[in-house]
Amino acid sequence: MSTVGPLTLSGPHLSGVETGAQFAERVSARTASGCGPLTIPHPLSSLLPSRGLERGSVYCLGGDASLSLLATLVSSATQDGSWLSLVNLQHVGLLALHEYGVALHRTVSVSVAHDASWGAVVGALVDGFDLVAVSAPQCSSAEARRITARVKAQSSVLFVVGAPGPFSPHAAFSATTQKWQFTTHAVCREVQVQAQGKRVHGPRSCVAYLPNTHGSLSSASP
Repeated sequence: MSTVGPLTLSGPHLSGVETGAQFAERVSARTASGCGPLTIPHPLSSLLPSRGLERGSVYCLGGDASLSLLATLVSSATQDGSWLSLVNLQHVGLLALHEYGVALHRTVSVSVAHDASWGAVVGALVDGFDLVAVSAPQCSSAEARRITARVKAQSSVLFVVGAPGPFSPHAAFSATTQKWQFTTHAVCREVQVQAQGKRVHGPRSCVAYLPNTHGSLSSASP
């Protein structure tokens, strides 16, 4: 774990760290080719017209299963090489992320004090990470608009978990538990996932297991 200014950065990695040159090359390549959606697993892909996360978009995640939904939405992208930054989401379990398929060696956790630096820090993260997830936004409406503009310019994706605050999401997801399956402990959860917003073209929904008996995602349809 290393500390940079008011931030505390932590993240598992396989070996070494990304050099400044590698970082610059990755950001440059992403900006140059930033087209095409980031892959998300079936059945959630049916919720979006592009069948993936549109680069340059802001998504809001709500409901009691929002963190499971977040892990599922980012899993395929991190496996494909995208980096994920979690801002003030230290309660998210690394084991749970791993079970959903998130590449932990491309995942960084950032702790930001609830002060005027929040907007500047998130804006900087958007510049360097393909996927950024935040909780309880601590910024003004003007800062939210500037961050949204940077998300679009950098072809990244911003998730706001919980109330969107000053952000105007392009699409909003809601993940609500329908029922649990138990043996000696909870083993499977059936969740209804709904999506709506200007990037969805009408409300859409599906029912999935988040998680299923193997700790991952699967459709609850026959």
